[in-house]
Amino acid sequence: MAIAASVLKRKVAAAGDGALASGAARAFAQALARAANDAAALPLRAAALADSICSLAELPELLEDNALLTLLDGPGEATGLCAVGPGLLSALIEAQTTGRLAAVAPDPRRPTRTDAAIAAGLVDAALSILAEEAAEDASWVRGFRYGSCLDDPRLLQLVIEDAPLRVLRLDLRLGEGDDRDGTIFLALPAGREDEVDPKDPEASPAARDWRLRLERAVLGGPIEVDAMIARVQVTAATVMSLKPGMLLPFPGDRVGRVTLEVGAAGAFARGRLGRLRGARALRIDEFLDGDMPDAPAIIRPLSPPLDGLGQARAMAGQADSRATNRNVVERGAAPAPARGGSQSGGSQSGGEGAAERRAG
Repeated sequence: MAIAASVLKRKVAAAGDGALASGAARAFAQALARAANDAAALPLRAAALADSICSLAELPELLEDNALLTLLDGPGEATGLCAVGPGLLSALIEAQTTGRLAAVAPDPRRPTRTDAAIAAGLVDAALSILAEEAAEDASWVRGFRYGSCLDDPRLLQLVIEDAPLRVLRLDLRLGEGDDRDGTIFLALPAGREDEVDPKDPEASPAARDWRLRLERAVLGGPIEVDAMIARVQVTAATVMSLKPGMLLPFPGDRVGRVTLEVGAAGAFARGRLGRLRGARALRIDEFLDGDMPDAPAIIRPLSPPLDGLGQARAMAGQADSRATNRNVVERGAAPAPARGGSQSGGSQSGGEGAAERRAG
């Protein structure tokens, strides 16, 4: 933290004494105080302000340890950073959850996604107030809103454009008696106001804000995407004759040519059917440049497989019936020798009796 502070002081000193009391820094302090009071009834004031220009490579050196790194989405795919120091973050959480601040700040810890969700409202409110009420031209800050959070400051090189950044840093006193300290750090692309053509009405800040809101509204709306396996063409008579169990054959290998389509815009991707963790899934193989859907193929429905299954079951039933009859016959024939034996025995007994009678 001491190293970051010393680096920032050197850069501010190089920019001149007027940088410490710039209008943008004072406006940011006032906007943050209003936003903190509205969001959590948290009193705060700025004890020190700094406004400077730095490069993307220098940005990680200026950040406080364990700060919450919130990425800001801006107009024209611009990306900024608002780093909420651990002191301000813990005070904000305490004010929102308990309604008061502890006398001693908790030990710094690694911020979480839940912390980012809590701080997002404060960041958005402060940026909105700053863009509306800044005394100087605020086009460089207008249109930025909370987008996401970042866990590792080293990843800033991958998500922020390598261009000069305007940096505002506030050292804060928190609470009614200034008992707690905190910091907040805002870094946005510098020089954006120079890119505005004053003669172009669509380049005005209001027009850019309107386009940004429209873009977010459109991109945030739900759409229905159809995964189309195949299109078939049949006659009206065929449709009227369809019944459960009939088969509609697909032309060719349709499993590997499933298209994703949105309304009348046509197909925009093609993929292959498969399975993922036991569920049906579609793997996208390629994106299409607004291709029209495949023409429907003329097919002839096949007979219901249930008829064939019924015949097979009937044949199987007949076979079972014959086998049952055969078993019955065999079971009925089995005792025959016994019956025949008893008859034979009876005949023998009768013969012996006759012999005895004859002998008698």
